[in-house]
Amino acid sequence: MLDRLEGRFFRTFIAVLEERSISKAAARLGYVQSTVTTQVRLLEESVGQRLFDRLPRGVEPTEAGRKLEAYAYRFLQLGAELEEGLAEHGEPRGVVRLQVLESFGASYLWDALQSFFIKYPHIDVQIAAGFQADTLEALRDRRIDLGLIPGLGEEGWTDMEFEPVARDELIWVASPERAERIRAKGWGGAADARLVGFGSRCMYTSEAESLLSGEAARAMGRAEFASLDMIKQAVRSGWGIAFVPRSGVSRELAAGTLSACAPLGKKEITHGLVHLKQRTPRRPVNLLRAHIAGCGLNRLMIE
Repeated sequence: MLDRLEGRFFRTFIAVLEERSISKAAARLGYVQSTVTTQVRLLEESVGQRLFDRLPRGVEPTEAGRKLEAYAYRFLQLGAELEEGLAEHGEPRGVVRLQVLESFGASYLWDALQSFFIKYPHIDVQIAAGFQADTLEALRDRRIDLGLIPGLGEEGWTDMEFEPVARDELIWVASPERAERIRAKGWGGAADARLVGFGSRCMYTSEAESLLSGEAARAMGRAEFASLDMIKQAVRSGWGIAFVPRSGVSRELAAGTLSACAPLGKKEITHGLVHLKQRTPRRPVNLLRAHIAGCGLNRLMIE
């Protein structure tokens, strides 16, 4: 089998896997669709199994495709390490795959990344959004190089190296009018509101659920949104309350469009960089890690 495999087949396989579409993978790789189809077919012939099920719209990996996924990522990673190792003493170049929480990345990461891009123009940073559990899984599957996540429960990550970079706190926020009612009535002022968040996969929501107390809180409805902006809009309207990082709502708090609900409590958290212990970070990964860690995010995030 090995004598029939080519590195470009794995790159194409990963593109199709991530895009869930032959046409989108072709556009991403700069190929015509027939080239992608041919390379997938040749890879399937090499491994002796079908790797994708063709659907009316797009494709889905078969069980064999899902098994091949981890090996394909490792193959591409080894190729990148070889290329970077041979050029170790020249100008840094390569690709770093970073996964962050949308709420953190959208609020505070751009300045650090912009200065990194200026300093290292030949290092490409591919950024994806994901919850804490998704990021840890992606690291273990070698689909990413670094994660930037809240360190809630990090004592249980025995296979991970966690490097704190920014202190923050989770706070309850509401519209100014609802916050006044909460200050007067406690949880009773939130009884007719909904708990707004990213859903059960998000650690912020899990922490919020653990703090809910009293009949009024238990009777609250739940609402799940895909972005922090949507959560803030729902809260500003008075329709709901949310338990979110202070860093993600600092501008709204300063402008007075949202208010903190101190009577409901808060929780200190630490955002940090995380990578697999058993995996020695490549040079571009180490450069990005050191750059983010040295950017003084704490000065931005803590009043």
